[in-house]
Amino acid sequence: MQELTNDREYKLIRQYITDICGVIIPPEKNYLIETKLSSLMLNSGALTFDEFYRILSRGNHDLDQKIINAITVNETLWFRDAVLWKFFDRELLPKLIMQLVSGKKSKIRIWSAASSTGQEAYSIVMCIDNYLKRNKINNVYLSDFEILATDISDRVLDIAKTGRYDKISMTRGLNEHYKAAYFKSSNTAWDIDPRIKEPVKFKRFSLKDDYSGFGLFDVIFCRYVLIYFPDSLKEEIILKMNKALLDDGILFTGNYVLYNMFRDIYSVDSYENLTYYTKPVIT
Repeated sequence: MQELTNDREYKLIRQYITDICGVIIPPEKNYLIETKLSSLMLNSGALTFDEFYRILSRGNHDLDQKIINAITVNETLWFRDAVLWKFFDRELLPKLIMQLVSGKKSKIRIWSAASSTGQEAYSIVMCIDNYLKRNKINNVYLSDFEILATDISDRVLDIAKTGRYDKISMTRGLNEHYKAAYFKSSNTAWDIDPRIKEPVKFKRFSLKDDYSGFGLFDVIFCRYVLIYFPDSLKEEIILKMNKALLDDGILFTGNYVLYNMFRDIYSVDSYENLTYYTKPVIT
């Protein structure tokens, strides 16, 4: 492999990555291109990133997916951000369940966007199941909830669909109560209860694409992914998610504050140190 002598090749690859998945690689992180994509470049038959870019420009879905799998950040853990789950359990779930009990809604729909290896989606279901059991609610069931979990990386989705996690993954945010209640040990891995898998549907999806085919949601989790996108794509995603929410629906973005320009389509609410966004009811 030849050494890069200028930023041109890096810039071409950085822009290509942004084009296919939205992720920005800043110039100061050019080393990520070297460390994560060099083997793909050589396997493609290219000796330089300039040659690699020319190969990519011809269009190759499989190679694009390999780049996405290599470059995307898949940091995740169980019940990430304790205050969010406290709010979900104490404030949001009672409200959603009351809507089911009253007949106002026949199904609660929740979207876990950029779901990575599935911990967030499965945390949602475990939280719901634990709430129903703890409060002895017998007229609402897990089947009354539909969770869509999407990610652009097929590699992480394959892991999520299995519901099988290694020992290290099991130590990241999962307490002993949930571990004992919802997992079984299988040699060096842990398998999640099939009941918890059932309400979750995993789908490969880019947040750059059209959301209209998904229908409307009561809650959207889109946490810690917007920070990797350019401002124009952030704005596009936030607007599209607004359209994908039902009136009074809630958007969680993690510790990421939206622009003031979105105050006309979301109300900004807080619970302890959690900031979340509610789509106003149209009257």
